[in-house]
Amino acid sequence: MIDIIRALKNDRTIKALTGLSASEFIQLSQNFGREIQEDDSVRYEMGVNQGTRKRKPGGGRIGKLKTFSEKLFFILFYFKSYPTFDILGLIFDIDGSCACRNVHKLTPILEKVLGKRLVLPKRKITQV
Repeated sequence: MIDIIRALKNDRTIKALTGLSASEFIQLSQNFGREIQEDDSVRYEMGVNQGTRKRKPGGGRIGKLKTFSEKLFFILFYFKSYPTFDILGLIFDIDGSCACRNVHKLTPILEKVLGKRLVLPKRKITQV
């Protein structure tokens, strides 16, 4: 997996990989983390209300992308370079199908965060 800490130490590297400077990435990471937590709690409440929730929050398997920064790096790297899901999975040490699921899960969260910061382009992302 790509070493995010190492990439953040060099502004040119983090820009090449994500399109953001290190300071922009850190600031966006905080907002992204809050939005992921909010999204997780909404999905948990929906599961409880529908009776489909089987585990308490935090239960289940732990993914390879553990931190909010890793998830943000993953989705920004995807949109910066557009690798296939198999290649993306190889780079991040996950299966290609898992890479696909992560892209589809994290894209709306990134759109929400960027929309709240008023930096989204006028056109909407319709396809991954």
